[in-house]
Amino acid sequence: MKGKILFVVGVGVGYVLGTRAGRERYEQIKSAAESVWNTPTVQKGVDSAKDFAKARVGNVSDAVLDQVKSLIGSATKASGATKQDVRSSARSAKTNVTKAADAAREVIDDTASKLEDAIDDAAEVAAKATPAKPARKPAAKPRSPKSAS
Repeated sequence: MKGKILFVVGVGVGYVLGTRAGRERYEQIKSAAESVWNTPTVQKGVDSAKDFAKARVGNVSDAVLDQVKSLIGSATKASGATKQDVRSSARSAKTNVTKAADAAREVIDDTASKLEDAIDDAAEVAAKATPAKPARKPAAKPRSPKSAS
């Protein structure tokens, strides 16, 4: 995913810097991208990705907070705690932190997948919205006549 985004950005920057039209073509690309970004389809995808990420991050943070509280409670137990109690608490905390990390990883993967879908939808809308127009090339400069010496 990250590689795809970097590739698209690199192509865009290379195209803008490589064209003779330069700023004019850049403005055309910018306005096309903004019009695609503001389409309801793309915004719907962005909103769903945001909502999904917020919901999952809340779940993960609650689980981590509960486990930290449990760990602190176990660690501050009266001095009568045995080594077995400490080991059990440590194992439990490790397991729960691993679960939280796995849940976070799943959230990131799901969000990345939804974002890829939104980008694909945006690309389709952009392809339909703006027909490809070749960049205008400046007129050729007339050659100056060679002076006879």
